Amino acid sequence: MKFKDARVGMEVMVTGEHANKFPEGAVIVDKDNNDNSIRIRSKVNSIVNVVELWFWDINSRSPKSERNSYDMEDIHLDDKFRSLPSSTLPLAGYLGLNFEKVKCFIDKEKGIIKVKQGIIEAKAKKAPQDKWDFRLGMGLALCRLKEKLTEHQKPDFGEPCYYVLKNDLINHTTVGHGKDFLDDIIMYAMGNTFKTEQLAKGNMEEMVKRTNMIVDFCKKQGW
Repeated sequence: MKFKDARVGMEVMVTGEHANKFPEGAVIVDKDNNDNSIRIRSKVNSIVNVVELWFWDINSRSPKSERNSYDMEDIHLDDKFRSLPSSTLPLAGYLGLNFEKVKCFIDKEKGIIKVKQGIIEAKAKKAPQDKWDFRLGMGLALCRLKEKLTEHQKPDFGEPCYYVLKNDLINHTTVGHGKDFLDDIIMYAMGNTFKTEQLAKGNMEEMVKRTNMIVDFCKKQGW
């Protein structure tokens, strides 16, 4: 963002090394015309966790050595993302997402749907030959967001892991899933692989539902 475009009250997102201090975005609360700088405040409900920082434009009169890494190039206008439509809340809840924290951006003309939670973002884009399908696009985007948010829970191929076999039954392998074994590849692709037994148990219901959905889809295709 450029200093001349900043306005007090604007909602913005922060990238760069200070992004983790503003996971839900921020609001511009002050603008210093003498120093080409802005002050932003984190958007959080708790007063205890509020963060305020100054960021400088490249044309600031202050030497860059004094500004450190607080550069307005890391501040971006956030006027496109909105709360999830009410019709998508059940899906977000089913995926285990906190729909109050998930925002979305929908561009029907370009066939793009973006969703994000904090600084983690995922998107789905319609192929040129396909018709616009909002439910499919939003479903794909939310699933991809869920995968990104839980990527740290997922062991790599060949690492010890736990996985769901069926309701109330968790299995463990000390050698991990193999890249050349079809069953392992399918489980890995559907997210049915966890670093701990507790994580596997916590996702048991979801894994059973995903398995049933895959089976139903295959049956409808006549496979």
